[in-house]
Amino acid sequence: MSQKIDLTQLNPEQLNAVKQQMDQQLQHFSQSLHALNVARSKFKECIEDIKTVSRDDNSGQSLLVPLSGSLYVSGKIHDNKKFMVDVGTGYYVDKSAEEAIQFYQKKVDKLSKESVQIQDIIKEKNLSSLAIENQLRLAAVRQQEQIAAAQKS
Repeated sequence: MSQKIDLTQLNPEQLNAVKQQMDQQLQHFSQSLHALNVARSKFKECIEDIKTVSRDDNSGQSLLVPLSGSLYVSGKIHDNKKFMVDVGTGYYVDKSAEEAIQFYQKKVDKLSKESVQIQDIIKEKNLSSLAIENQLRLAAVRQQEQIAAAQKS
């Protein structure tokens, strides 16, 4: 739940503090959006990999199995219609190609929905940030006018 603040009642220092807080929130949401997009891309990649490996012409094919980021061993596809799917917290479940694709597609759909929600929040925060910047400009103009009026006196 966001708080409504009357920007016209704030002095420049307060406006700067609110702007700084808004910028931090924008950065946090942008990082979250990036993380969601990375995860969604990985799940889409899993779907494509399942589709590739489960093709009939890939049965019994040789491949390299990653043991770490830079270490691979030779392997052979034993059953290209069954996959071990990481369902979270170190648990793996045997699934058919279709079940595995459905599992990952649900993840992609969920992350896409969350991504849209975060994008909407970012748009709202950007608009608020622009309003704060405009108010800061107005406050600076008022301050300059007060200084000029004081010097004339």
